[in-house]
Amino acid sequence: MPLVVVGVLLVVGCALGFADTSLSLASHEDVLVVAQPLAAGQVLTSSDLRAVRVSTGTGLEVVRVGAEASVVGRPAAVPLVAGALLTQGEVGAGSPANAGEDVVAVGLKVGLYPPGLAPGDRVQVVPVVTSSSSTATAPGSPVDATVLGGEPAPAASNTATVFSLQVAKTDADAVTSLAAAGEVSLVQLGAGS
Repeated sequence: MPLVVVGVLLVVGCALGFADTSLSLASHEDVLVVAQPLAAGQVLTSSDLRAVRVSTGTGLEVVRVGAEASVVGRPAAVPLVAGALLTQGEVGAGSPANAGEDVVAVGLKVGLYPPGLAPGDRVQVVPVVTSSSSTATAPGSPVDATVLGGEPAPAASNTATVFSLQVAKTDADAVTSLAAAGEVSLVQLGAGS
């Protein structure tokens, strides 16, 4: 009888040991860690990250190795230290601008843009002469842009509606200067223009 009890205890002990080892190995995952210190705002590259196998707990939004493409090219939202696990909350949103383009803000009063402009609309940023302009002719030529979004002015206010426009990098400074001087208007382009 004692040998039977010892045999049963041995079988149960081995089964529990196997289950514990199996569960322990199952909770290990390949995740990304920061390979070198990064400042907030610095764009992540694949050389800034490395893979490690760790035991992850619940509630931690670590970036798994398979999701590396979703974070490369995005800025660090906070300063990152070497060796730290990379979490989703530490990665900022990517720029809405395409490569070779910048996003500029243009504040316009009613009448200087077509009503109903929406994200994705194609527009031209047209220099205009205002009563406060220092020249008699409008400087520069129209610049093609795409509307990324707009913050409408509150009703019955005298503030401007601010549009986020995607423009070519070479035109960004000129559009920003014209917008700051209040010498710009938007023309919505038709289909095929």
